Amino acid sequence: MKRIYISLIEAKRLHSVELSLIRQILQCAPSDAINLALGELQFPLPNLLRQKSLEILQKGTPRYTPNAGIPELREAIANLYPNTKPENVCVCNGVEEAIFVSLLSILNPGDKIAIPDPEYTAYSAIANILGAKVIRLPYESDLLSINWESWEKILAQNVKMLIFSHPSNPCGHIFTKEEAERLITICNLNKITMVVDEVYSRLVFKNYMPEYFREAESIFLLDGLSKSHCMSGWRIGWVISPPELSASVIKAKQYVSTCSNWLSQKLAVYALSAEGMKAVDEVLAQLNECRFLVVDKFQNLADKVLIPDATCYMMLKVDGNDLIIAQELANKGVVTVPGQAFGEVSKGWLRINYAVPIDKLEPALDTIINELYLH
Repeated sequence: MKRIYISLIEAKRLHSVELSLIRQILQCAPSDAINLALGELQFPLPNLLRQKSLEILQKGTPRYTPNAGIPELREAIANLYPNTKPENVCVCNGVEEAIFVSLLSILNPGDKIAIPDPEYTAYSAIANILGAKVIRLPYESDLLSINWESWEKILAQNVKMLIFSHPSNPCGHIFTKEEAERLITICNLNKITMVVDEVYSRLVFKNYMPEYFREAESIFLLDGLSKSHCMSGWRIGWVISPPELSASVIKAKQYVSTCSNWLSQKLAVYALSAEGMKAVDEVLAQLNECRFLVVDKFQNLADKVLIPDATCYMMLKVDGNDLIIAQELANKGVVTVPGQAFGEVSKGWLRINYAVPIDKLEPALDTIINELYLH
């Protein structure tokens, strides 16, 4: 029988999507490299969560759950947001899935979506997969300031959706009350739906995280436990969707992954309780210790660094091509992210995740300083 060869060609929707630069840099690194790239807090799971998970597993059997999550978790999440009903909550496998089902529920091919520059890489990748047209809202060169006349002009160009992280990834930007009110006004005026990713909202070192955007007319609010509770591997995120689209989000979730993990959801209920929230203080204390080390190490290079008051990241200004420099550092055993991964404005910067145990973080920072500034 003659063998027939079938030509397998990637779907067109993936043509514009590349392996992330973070993953490409990892391929340059030795197996024992210190990873300051991936957006994960590399601290142990807080012990109170570890013990509770064992207790839950001993008493129950993991099963399928409702598509939108177990009722007690949806209620616990809804209680975090004033005037929110559990039926508007959809539990997801991390915030990444929350982003996907939110965009899937409302974007059509050709719709315009605005994304700040720099910003988390998955937003534009998912938008491209869905056939949306991405337009960027550039920050100024300091990575924090906004030219509001420019943003207003861009957002007035028939934009359907605006998505951003708050605090921002990679730069830790937090909008002031006045800035938030201005952005909400622009979006309401232009009938733009906002998607606000608040997964870093509990990693704030000064004051507290404001909740300005919850008053917008049309908004998806996204959050999860990966950062605040060191539960990245448990994959718990959620969407608070506009009531008109809650059924659509849940329908999308059903066909993306059916439901989230039973044990993870049960643990999440506890994590959001008064006792479980003690884990946040434990995580933040460890992160603060790392941040003190970063500030100390780079005190003589203040003109080269941005160490924001939120997130687990710092930005480092480099001389030369940030991608090449990141590859060279990876070869030396320290993995960072080139700023160009997040947009045009952040070219010439590196993003460094300092949520790493001190015994690994300190030698990694020393390597960076020695390679980039003491040669």
